[in-house]
Amino acid sequence: MFSGPVTAFVYGPLRVGLFGMRRDVSVLVVLVSPVLALGTASWVGSQVGYQTLTAWVRGTWYGTEPALVVFLGVAALLVLATASAAVNSGLVPTTLLVAGPVFGVGVARYGTTVTYEYGASVVSLPDAVAIAALFAVAFGTPIAVWGFVLGSALRRVTAVLADGAGPLSRVADS
Repeated sequence: MFSGPVTAFVYGPLRVGLFGMRRDVSVLVVLVSPVLALGTASWVGSQVGYQTLTAWVRGTWYGTEPALVVFLGVAALLVLATASAAVNSGLVPTTLLVAGPVFGVGVARYGTTVTYEYGASVVSLPDAVAIAALFAVAFGTPIAVWGFVLGSALRRVTAVLADGAGPLSRVADS
């Protein structure tokens, strides 16, 4: 029951597509993700300030005052995702790698004062973590998916040009 083409697909291309070709590289990528999150949170908290970062993102999002640093940050995450996917494949490690810095930006919200219609309050750690997770999923995942697609295409083009590999399917052999 658990043999044949379905099992071969689950243990072959699906596993590689989700978790990468090499387990050691995938584990390394997953371990680097929290380091990037901590580094980003530290940088935002000590150098930039969460309020400044919020102003940059809002100005860029609405087009009222675009900030180059936001474009450079997204481009850096896209390059990171593309490199990860080109080297190892693995959508899950690539997504975690990109979501780490985005999560760090959201966690930097901790301890800041937020003004609501009913008054001001200080952001608690659970609130900061929840918002950071939401940011990581909402913004990190699409960037990671685009980087994964670009990295996979780059890996395939490189394989065809450098190694002379043929098409992925055996249709051409028929």
